[in-house]
Amino acid sequence: MKTVLFFFLVAISSTKTLAQTQNLRPSKNMQLCKLTGIVVDDQTSSPLEFATISVFNSTDSSLVSGSITNVNGAFSLQVQPGTYSIRIQFVTYQSLDMAGIEVRRGQQVDLGEIALKVSTTELAEVVIQGERTQVELNLDKKVYNVGKDLSNLGGSASDILSNLPSVAVDVEGNVSLRGSENVRILIDGKPSGLVGLSSADALRQLQGNMVERVEIVTNPSARYDAQGLAGIINIVLKKEQSKGVNGSFQLNTGVPHNHGLSYNLNFRKQWVNMFSSVGVAYRKMPGKSETYQVAIPSDSSFTSKGDRLRGGIAYNTRAGADFYIDDKSTITLAFLYRFSDDDNTSDITYNDFDSFNQLFSNSFREDEESEDDKSLEYSINYTKTFAKKGRKLAADIQFQNNNEVEQSDIVESIGLPGESLVPFLYQRSENDEGEKRWLFQVDYLHPFSQDKKIELGFRSTIRKVHNDYLVEEQDSDGIFQRLPELSNDFTYDENVTALYAIFGDKKRKLSYQLGARMEKTDIRTELEEQNDENTQDYLNIFPSVHFTYELSKTNSLQLSYSKRINRPRFRYLNPFTSISNARSFWTGNPRLEPEFTDSYELGYLSNGGDASIYYGLYYRHTEGVIQRIVRVDEEGIRFTQPENLSTRDAIGLEINVSREFNSWYRIAGNINFFNSQTTGSANNQSLSAETLTFMTRISNNFKVKGLFDAQLNVRYIAPQNIPQGRRLQIATVDLGFSRDIWKRNGTMALSIRDIFNSRKYRSETSGDNFFAESLWQRSITQVTFSLSYRLNQKKQKGRRGNTGEGYEDGGGGF
Repeated sequence: MKTVLFFFLVAISSTKTLAQTQNLRPSKNMQLCKLTGIVVDDQTSSPLEFATISVFNSTDSSLVSGSITNVNGAFSLQVQPGTYSIRIQFVTYQSLDMAGIEVRRGQQVDLGEIALKVSTTELAEVVIQGERTQVELNLDKKVYNVGKDLSNLGGSASDILSNLPSVAVDVEGNVSLRGSENVRILIDGKPSGLVGLSSADALRQLQGNMVERVEIVTNPSARYDAQGLAGIINIVLKKEQSKGVNGSFQLNTGVPHNHGLSYNLNFRKQWVNMFSSVGVAYRKMPGKSETYQVAIPSDSSFTSKGDRLRGGIAYNTRAGADFYIDDKSTITLAFLYRFSDDDNTSDITYNDFDSFNQLFSNSFREDEESEDDKSLEYSINYTKTFAKKGRKLAADIQFQNNNEVEQSDIVESIGLPGESLVPFLYQRSENDEGEKRWLFQVDYLHPFSQDKKIELGFRSTIRKVHNDYLVEEQDSDGIFQRLPELSNDFTYDENVTALYAIFGDKKRKLSYQLGARMEKTDIRTELEEQNDENTQDYLNIFPSVHFTYELSKTNSLQLSYSKRINRPRFRYLNPFTSISNARSFWTGNPRLEPEFTDSYELGYLSNGGDASIYYGLYYRHTEGVIQRIVRVDEEGIRFTQPENLSTRDAIGLEINVSREFNSWYRIAGNINFFNSQTTGSANNQSLSAETLTFMTRISNNFKVKGLFDAQLNVRYIAPQNIPQGRRLQIATVDLGFSRDIWKRNGTMALSIRDIFNSRKYRSETSGDNFFAESLWQRSITQVTFSLSYRLNQKKQKGRRGNTGEGYEDGGGGF
């Protein structure tokens, strides 16, 4: 623990010089003139963020001024009257020189749209500069280029998220951001069939090598879907747009069973860009669980020890094409298919003890489960640009059809201590879940000038989910009979219609953005056999405010506010779930109401040439907090159900640091301190809790010239108090090595995930009549070897421009 904090403090102290960057300043007595422009990709017209603008004196070629482009590819700088030459540079693009730029007194010179061409040569001496940094820090979001994280090799999307700073993935696969599980997960900026009915299972089945980067937005503007109290996690899939045929292929194998094959291919001509990706994987994840529970006041107790083996075959494919109707209109058609076939086993041993701690009964429960999951998704996008720079119209239609079927055969045996166990209970269950979703979206961006603009958008989402759950038990005649108290048909219908408007402008060094989003929500749930129907209908306004002040070219300050909502997820509403554990049951709550959060954040960003640092102070106030409540009946059976509590107030400080010390060592670190206070009660029991805790992650990257690259990741999550108990600390270490081969067209890599087998989730839970200690482990230490080959591709192109998916360019996306 001390070592982790030591390395983190060293990284912070080494970045102090960032704030002392000297700027080129003209004489105060000289009238300054503004020089502006927008840098874009010459093929896609996508803006290029972080392109470098250098202004030279035409007389003696001395450097006069410089700047970098913002997220929209725009730059603005001030110079004295005179004649200049300008150089525009961006990694993996050809540099562009513009000579004879004459600036007269009192004149504003707009260079217009400047198009850069992708470089067609690969120079060995710029390979290091051409690699993407592992993390890119921006005020509105943090971008993690996951391909640079060696611990992600051969992993799933769930593994990738668990490696990100301030993100945690629990043993069930639930994702949390800054300590909150209420986070929205999107694929390419939109809800996707790749997330499926159960985001936890779907992320586990999505191969990580199909992911290019992950973007985290902690305080989204009105442009984005209001769902997700803690923010948005956007998973961006790989998609090339370079001319000709290019792509990549990857093969991996590992222990425990982790084998996969995938490719990403792209073919582009003048009027069409076709892209496809396919991933096939076979994984088996051995895990375990342990529970000790004691009854109060009787002091009788039981222990349970479980062994699980989950996994099977997973297949993902994505294909589509961009059709360039003309130089201003593009139609994109895309298709996605996901399929998985898992065979899971769960064995649990129960030992029961009396009040004198004497063993009096043993039992053993076996569950063999098959799980089939299919998702289909079709989408069409139309994008039109106009003669006026920055003006853009985008329209999207998307349809998803997801289905998941789980079938279990359960046998439970019982016996006295020292005697053989005898089967006495036979059960089987079938859980058939399906979802259909339509999405319609239109976004319009209209600039009045380079800095002043307005955005308008509309979105409608129609969701229909069904869940048919059947549980049967064998009677004395050997015939399976339906258990009506556990079986039912549950339907969930959700319609959300949204309108948003955003106005943005810049006054000297201060830029601001004011927005509002209106969402109309209609939700209907029904337990068909009981004819129990519940409806919710509400209209909400979600304002957002963002102010950014440029302290210097590399230092900025931002203040932001947004109002967010968390509609209960399907699993939290569905009253039925797995019966694999006879002593612990999860039940949803169809009458859950949404949570609402007011989120504030003050951020400081220093983005220099070899280092970046971000300080973020945030505060969240949440009403109607949804909390999982544990109750234990007289027989010691545990029931967990989500309920709405009163409020939660969380305040925290997040620090992100990325520093390249020299050509062979780079460090990236994150630490998140937060204090959270929850108030509420249920069944006359106080569920208030306060916690002061933190989580941190340090990534050390080494280059041994001519031999290999290495990466050592250390992660620590401190203990945390929660209603009814506490979560204990977790510390993990990952190690990876990689080496380029085949004239840098290929890479072989070795990854060891969780070296010390310490990624175990431990908790303590208590109530008026019980106390319990639990341990869960999703998977043991994983060793993976991978081999990749790049066809007509450079290694890790540093293209930070827009992906064409509508996420970064102000065109809506959510």
